Amino acid sequence: MSAISNKKKKFIERNYKRLSLEELAGQTGLAPQVVKSVIESCCKGADAEKKHVRQRPQATAQNRLPLSLCALGIFVCTLAVYIPALNNDFVWDDIPFIAENPWIRSLRLQSLAEMFFSFRVGSWHPLTWISHAIDYHFWGSNPAGHHSTSLIIHALNAMLVFYLSLLLLARAGGRNGTETWITSGYRWIAAGITALLFGLHPVHVESVAWVAERKDLLCAFFVFLSLFSYFSYTASASKIRYALTLLFFIAALMSKPMAVTLPLVLLLCDLYPLKRIRGPLSLKAQVLPLVLEKIPFFAASCISGAITIAAGKSGGALRSLELIPLPLRLLNAVRTPGFYLGKMLLPSGLVPLYPFPLSDEWLHPGFLSGALAAVAITVILVWQLRQGNRPLFTAWSYYVITLLPVLGIVQVGDQAAADRYTYLPSVSVFLMAGIGVAWLFERRSELRGRAGSWLLMTASACVLLSLALLTVRQIEVWRNSVTLWQHVTRAFPFPRSSPAAHNNLGAAYHQQGEWDKAIAEYKQAVALRPRYADAHNNLGVAYAKKGMIDEAIAAHQEALAINPDLLRAHLNLGASYDKKGELDKAIEEYKKVLALDARYAAAHTNLAVVYYKLGNYRLAIEHCDKVAEIQGRANEELLRLLEPYRKAVP
Repeated sequence: MSAISNKKKKFIERNYKRLSLEELAGQTGLAPQVVKSVIESCCKGADAEKKHVRQRPQATAQNRLPLSLCALGIFVCTLAVYIPALNNDFVWDDIPFIAENPWIRSLRLQSLAEMFFSFRVGSWHPLTWISHAIDYHFWGSNPAGHHSTSLIIHALNAMLVFYLSLLLLARAGGRNGTETWITSGYRWIAAGITALLFGLHPVHVESVAWVAERKDLLCAFFVFLSLFSYFSYTASASKIRYALTLLFFIAALMSKPMAVTLPLVLLLCDLYPLKRIRGPLSLKAQVLPLVLEKIPFFAASCISGAITIAAGKSGGALRSLELIPLPLRLLNAVRTPGFYLGKMLLPSGLVPLYPFPLSDEWLHPGFLSGALAAVAITVILVWQLRQGNRPLFTAWSYYVITLLPVLGIVQVGDQAAADRYTYLPSVSVFLMAGIGVAWLFERRSELRGRAGSWLLMTASACVLLSLALLTVRQIEVWRNSVTLWQHVTRAFPFPRSSPAAHNNLGAAYHQQGEWDKAIAEYKQAVALRPRYADAHNNLGVAYAKKGMIDEAIAAHQEALAINPDLLRAHLNLGASYDKKGELDKAIEEYKKVLALDARYAAAHTNLAVVYYKLGNYRLAIEHCDKVAEIQGRANEELLRLLEPYRKAVP
């Protein structure tokens, strides 16, 4: 028996129920008698394992209470650190996603149909819309209520990370598994540290304190449930568990398409810790059935990807190769895994929008280091995999695979990177950190016994407390739109300024009625990017507020020369014509809006007002009623003005 290689033993143990004695002997090159002895040894081990399994329920029942208390503690700690976010306002995409989104103002069939079959702001995530609609039902436009839901989901995710970490560590035993690093008694420490890092790390503030990023939280919630279900399916081969895995995956895609890489993650789990792929013997025979098993998942990913691209194109979120060339995207894609890893290890300089580096900055050591670190780690861990060391390779592969949709090859938006993109990928990094801490606790005898334990506990507590304080400080950045965009423009002054940051800061001043400050920021955005249609449009609105109607019309026309389909620019140009008294031109612009989007409520409202001014009460009433049909109610002042004419108009 000692002369048989470990590889051949594992092959026999995996396949002795499926292959005959002669087939096993032929594929391993061993004598049938030797194969038979290996099988007998394997059967004895299986009997012992069954006895162990029969004894486990009592131990599990004994551990259930402390396990639940530990999970509850993680939930409470995470919630407590994020409580200050309840004082924050709606910011950035919260305005079009929530404050001005007619879809979420009811849960009627019409609204649900729009959530599932229409795009808004270049996005398709109907389950996220439904969650916002439920919030709106209970809280209306009160930001605190919407924030509270996001906080609870994030705290629940931290609990799920705790349980998922325990499950991964339990399934990862074996010769090269985590059993060689930490014993079962220290898995709780590893899982607890992992969950607390996930819950308290400031790199996740963007996903939690920004209500519009509820999609991150819901997507991760369903991804974690899908992983739980998949692990259960592989242990029992239950069709119900398989169906649940697929159902949770589809729910994750309908929350945010970043989950598209989950089929690859499941294959990675097959390699380790599930070890359904044992080694080079009959590798094709092992891998092909596992790939075929994931076909429904890959199909769902492809459909979600197609919908996402279509939504991005419809909302103008996809950036052209002219704006961001392919070589620049590839350089950034190589750099960002190391960049995010650095932010997780040293969470300083976190900002809501990281602009692309200037052309002469790509060779700067700060930018090169991220790319070199990512490439070096990948090469080392691939070599480690060839040596049979799967855990570190699996952790890094999960990290890179889950980052693939947001590396920027298909560029959405203007950012080179975003903290919110780390929400799912960070789990493996934090798990490795948790395992490292547990490994040190297990070897505390080498650190002078009890003194070593206190030293480790103090150091761990200090790190977690520091992260919690940084999180509280980062939450303050998201207090309102002014604090948010001032933070970005200060972090990246000219010439590295982001045009989007100046445009958004201008919009924040606009909301506060500070028109001169708003105009200055919009002009800065246009100076940085002359063909910035949104900034030209916003500049026109600010001019109109100051009574500079001719300047407003010129700015809106410039926006439409850049993007003829920009609905807001048509709407605002119509409003400027209305103020100037050119009502026919105003009607023309409003009709252009409705030609692009027949259910644009603001255009119907403005048309109703113009027709009322012209004395065409029949058309005014028609458009007023259309507004009521779209969003449940029309403008009360307009209804009052038109009420005397309803009976008179046929």
